[in-house]
Amino acid sequence: MALRLDTEADASANLLFLGWNQDAGCLAIGHSGGLKIMNTGPFKETFSRDFPSGGLGYVEMLFRCNILALVGGGRYPCFLPGKVVLWDDHQGTCIGDLSFKDDVKAVKLRRDIVVMALANQVYVYNFERLDLINKYDT
Repeated sequence: MALRLDTEADASANLLFLGWNQDAGCLAIGHSGGLKIMNTGPFKETFSRDFPSGGLGYVEMLFRCNILALVGGGRYPCFLPGKVVLWDDHQGTCIGDLSFKDDVKAVKLRRDIVVMALANQVYVYNFERLDLINKYDT
């Protein structure tokens, strides 16, 4: 389950996204200045990453590893809302990205695939090569 906040309703919102990883052992938080990852047992901050260039409206973790899928959000998004950035936090760099004409509404990661939901389509990509596997109209 994930919560994505409507920043149009409150332009001063700092919190933009809140979501669990696959085993609910970590909480991913996207905000107007970057991201935070919290451990849930015991509840404490695992790490944070500042993105001075803007906010993150979606943060998806790949289990408990250093790979994240990021989508820009908020009044000043760090990345375009139609772009998914695959981020390696150990290296502190982008390891891949996918761009779409429409805003990305959700991202889910598995060790072998990346799934993106847009308003009218769902895209499934191979994780390693970022090759399109399938596209579904909704």
